[in-house]
Amino acid sequence: MLNSSINRSNLSRRTRVAMLFFALSLLVPLAAVRLPAQNVAGKFSGVVSDPSGAAVPNATVILTNHKTNLIQMTTSDAVGHFSFVGLPSGEFEMRVVKQGFAEFLAPQIALNPAQESSQNVTLLVGPVNEEVNVIVPGGPKQGSVQGGVQGGVQGGVAPNGPAGPKRIRIGGEVQAPKIIAKIQPAYPAVARTAGIQGTVILHAVIGMEGNPLQLRVMNNQIDPELSRAAVEAVSQWRYRPTLLNGQPIEVDTIIKVNFTLAE
Repeated sequence: MLNSSINRSNLSRRTRVAMLFFALSLLVPLAAVRLPAQNVAGKFSGVVSDPSGAAVPNATVILTNHKTNLIQMTTSDAVGHFSFVGLPSGEFEMRVVKQGFAEFLAPQIALNPAQESSQNVTLLVGPVNEEVNVIVPGGPKQGSVQGGVQGGVQGGVAPNGPAGPKRIRIGGEVQAPKIIAKIQPAYPAVARTAGIQGTVILHAVIGMEGNPLQLRVMNNQIDPELSRAAVEAVSQWRYRPTLLNGQPIEVDTIIKVNFTLAE
């Protein structure tokens, strides 16, 4: 026989509350585990190569999160391979640097949640920069004509090759060019008398035999006499050729010739 003194409605309410708390205690930890995983990207990897196609070891790969500015870094291994695991999904800037090579820059890399992605990189040999000063006593100055040049050489994206085993060529060794014969430009008498000074910016290609090729004045607003004097001198310069993995290659160079009239 049922005991009429027991309040069964209150007992039922307490039971429901207890069951609700029990269910929440199971679901909350599961949500804590699953929600972060939804914001984690899959593996991001690639291979760093030089212009000859040889793998570049010990290149530094830098990823910067556009939203948080968080920086993640790694280096390519002995066969040029690199990888990142556990990155948050989002938009990243990618830079790859190695001494002797121009910096590679990919400003927009999208990493999606739980998806693997890759980016192969070809590092180009870095440009060479030279500067020479031509300073002589001068007359009245009419101001300097300065020129500038922007930019550099960026690496390109190498397409993924066919799958299957292949022999990896190890490279990434650059021996920079070195001037072995340098003719000092002469200050043109006409420009000196007129008090003209400025900087001539030349672009050239150092050939595989060490000769400056394709000399070109980049700042056309400069005085033509200064340009002529700079080109005549630099065309006679001789370099020890640039070597990539022991083989001579052509490389870009920027040469600044500063013509200055001393006080």
